[in-house]
Amino acid sequence: MLRMTTNRLQKILLAYWLIVPILFYLYVGITSFIQETSIQQMLQVSPGIALGNLLACLMLFQAGIFFFVRRLSQSKNGLLGQFTFVAIPQQLLTGNIIGAVLAFFLARSLNSGKEDATLQTKIIFYFVLGFIFLFSCLTAFIAFRLRGA
Repeated sequence: MLRMTTNRLQKILLAYWLIVPILFYLYVGITSFIQETSIQQMLQVSPGIALGNLLACLMLFQAGIFFFVRRLSQSKNGLLGQFTFVAIPQQLLTGNIIGAVLAFFLARSLNSGKEDATLQTKIIFYFVLGFIFLFSCLTAFIAFRLRGA
């Protein structure tokens, strides 16, 4: 069985969270060019594209946070373990199955160990996690309302 290293999984997850939004914005730009409309008009007319924009922004934000957290922590009990623990249900909440699976495998590959982060780092980290989860709930609520309309 192929066992992936933690470092490789981190790179794959980070690349996934960066490439998917880039491909989405490329798609929106090409579609806007072909339809000869502005991107702003597309966001106002098509709720699906507006929702996709929210999800793409969330993924980019999450990729940025993940990039900095992985520099501070590498253990299951540290900030990276907590980040992946929150990322799994968050990715499922927004319908990102691939992101949830990658975060799950990353969480499983992390080593157990104790890390001490500063109080200021922990406060910022928990605030950002709360923001990500709140934004995800808002996005899921909007997606639910779009399906009902």
